[in-house]
Amino acid sequence: MGLIRHEQIVGMNQHYQNYSLDYFLDAQQRIGITNIELWCGSQHFWLDDQRYGDVCALRRKLQARGLQVVSLTCPSFRYAYQYTPFSFRTYAPCLGYFSKGLAVAEELGCRIMTVNSGWGCQDRSWSEAWNASRDLLHALAEEAGRRGICLAMESLRRDESNLVFNLEQTKRMVEEVAHPALKVMVDTIATGAAGETLEQWFQAFGTDLIHMHFLDGDPYVHNIWGNGNYPLEEMLQCLSNHQYQGYLVQEVADERYFSDPVTADEQNYRVLSRFCS
Repeated sequence: MGLIRHEQIVGMNQHYQNYSLDYFLDAQQRIGITNIELWCGSQHFWLDDQRYGDVCALRRKLQARGLQVVSLTCPSFRYAYQYTPFSFRTYAPCLGYFSKGLAVAEELGCRIMTVNSGWGCQDRSWSEAWNASRDLLHALAEEAGRRGICLAMESLRRDESNLVFNLEQTKRMVEEVAHPALKVMVDTIATGAAGETLEQWFQAFGTDLIHMHFLDGDPYVHNIWGNGNYPLEEMLQCLSNHQYQGYLVQEVADERYFSDPVTADEQNYRVLSRFCS
């Protein structure tokens, strides 16, 4: 139907965390995916606040399979590092970790790194947590701007964050960070859980909406397409109406797909390919 292009469909390795990186890359090549978002989990690519893995070796693996990293995700939220440092002592390691992610992105030649607000400690004042997130994101945007990379910030579900969990809070954070290197991305699970539509996000952010985690929701679970209840054709028509040229990352994050990620990716690609030009 020609609503999207094949190269906009982007594979992601998060649900391959029980398998090797080579297994993931081989699967993407067989399926026909050419672009990926790299999830820097230690199973596939090491990243911490002091060092990161061998980018040259990774680049060789990608080139051998005709793959390109177009965006990068640094695991956060329930991990050692997050975007809302709980204390002054954890600020430097958190900023260092995400800054290392920017260095990896630059070496790989990808121009987008995904970010979120993190979440505030429940026994800490909300404003203190908000300010901590805002300040770290501003510092990270400064570094991203120097490297020619855009940060693409997603909202989270309300059960995941008490900071940025809807369109209104996303807009406020972007305005307070006030840096041209910080743009916006949609995660269709988070926006669906908030009762929001793609049309509302395009109306709010226009061309500053540069990236998507594009999954089938119910609306709370990161389903592969066909396993949720989202109106796919209607959503793709919305993208077409707004001339969205960015990527549609298949962040298949639900654990029920971890045992057989290839089958999940094959179904996703079959469903989405029906709408490709």
